[in-house]
Amino acid sequence: MLKKLSIKLAFAALAVLPVWAAAGEDHAGDIAVSALNGKLVVGGSHFETHGVTGFNIYEADFGDLASGPWATKDPGFQTQAGSLLKPGALISFEGLGALSFWNGVNWGAPAAGLGVTIADVYQDAPTTWSLGGVSQGETQYVSEVSAAGTIHDHLKMSVTPNAPVGAYMIELKLKSDDYAASDSFYIVFNRGLSEAAYESSVDALVAAPVPEPSSYILMLAGMGAVGLLVRRRRSVV
Repeated sequence: MLKKLSIKLAFAALAVLPVWAAAGEDHAGDIAVSALNGKLVVGGSHFETHGVTGFNIYEADFGDLASGPWATKDPGFQTQAGSLLKPGALISFEGLGALSFWNGVNWGAPAAGLGVTIADVYQDAPTTWSLGGVSQGETQYVSEVSAAGTIHDHLKMSVTPNAPVGAYMIELKLKSDDYAASDSFYIVFNRGLSEAAYESSVDALVAAPVPEPSSYILMLAGMGAVGLLVRRRRSVV
């Protein structure tokens, strides 16, 4: 499998070589990957910070490239300037949580049947975020670290065709057998909103985020438990 991955990555490198950043040069908006004390770290030159979790928020726009109106390959993943990774290390991603949707007013759960997917370097068996959570793909490789200690790859990310206008948010992290996993981070995709309306969705996460869909059930369960405890106390009195 590693040989297969190396061959695919080699062809991918030849295909996109003209647009790659030179070693140590950041592409604005890309997710910069480095390692610190044995742990993967995500950074970059352009990201916001979630107001509750403190995790990074990266922005994306469906239809901004030649991938079609329902897909994008940005942001990419590249080595943080000045940082080198272990040559030969395999970097992968893992989907977390559930898909969130911004309807122009607030964040909440998307309609059933909607999904955002990320295909790994094999371009098959994608990972899908939806109302019910995450369906992990068969493989989730981002890149194999080059002999120079660098990576720079762009994965295809898609939304269900004809998805409602709004913003879509997913949560994920990076993993490797050679490093501890990164902290979670978010990608917020624009699907047809004006720039101002889209930025409002990100601002809401930064300033006063509401619980994500995956948290709703836990919140309701907690409220139910508190109500039951109160009723029991009243009955005792």
